[in-house]
Amino acid sequence: MNIAKIIETLPEKSAAERARMRDNADRLLTTGTAPQQAAAQQLKDVLDTLEAQERDAVRHMPVVERVVQAFTKRPPSETEEKLLRVLLDNPGSTSSALTQALGWGAQSWHLHFGTMCQNREADLWPAERFDKEDKGFFSGILAEFDPNGATFTMKPEVVGALAQLGIHGKAR
Repeated sequence: MNIAKIIETLPEKSAAERARMRDNADRLLTTGTAPQQAAAQQLKDVLDTLEAQERDAVRHMPVVERVVQAFTKRPPSETEEKLLRVLLDNPGSTSSALTQALGWGAQSWHLHFGTMCQNREADLWPAERFDKEDKGFFSGILAEFDPNGATFTMKPEVVGALAQLGIHGKAR
């Protein structure tokens, strides 16, 4: 395993890819050979440093700039654009209603929207966590959630940023 080549790719990796890499490194720290353990620790150290630098770099950027940067660095797929547009078109809707508007089943809008947000978390801001074990409410990065009606609405700053990227709802 060439750890230097793996480390070179880290800036382009999504949060989910980095999490998998971190999980693999944790596994190797307990079950790997001595060289594997050293490489795993090196990877974790570089990941920690890189992610701290990324958080510090975006912390001082305005929200609109962060969103534009995140979706420029990792352009939305066709499906992700649909996820964004359906929320722009249907503010104050439940996950079920947004899913139905897409013609999908169950509450798949929420799952896919949350994954999209999680994949850009490092370039945006951390998801709200409710306790130490919580993995985070990733949909809440870009959308406001009203627990009273279990509804979602795109955050106003995000609407403006998406407009700069050419992503609008139907009613412009």
